[in-house]
Amino acid sequence: MFLRLKLLTLNMATAILLIFFLCLGSQNLNKKYSLDFLINKTVVLPIGFLIGSSFTLGLMSGGITSVLMINNTDKNQTLR
Repeated sequence: MFLRLKLLTLNMATAILLIFFLCLGSQNLNKKYSLDFLINKTVVLPIGFLIGSSFTLGLMSGGITSVLMINNTDKNQTLR
């Protein structure tokens, strides 16, 4: 259980740092685009921010999935 908590904390902290640096780095970009969904359009954002945020969300979802799939067996217990 403690290993899961450590891995989950590390994953979330890494993702938050990536989003923070992504927001800092994308402030002075000139080319901006918006995503066109079926219902409406998003606000105008730099393309680097859109790609970086999708990468960061993929990192978070993959990390959470791998943490949840870890076996929860203790090494000290013996199966009989």
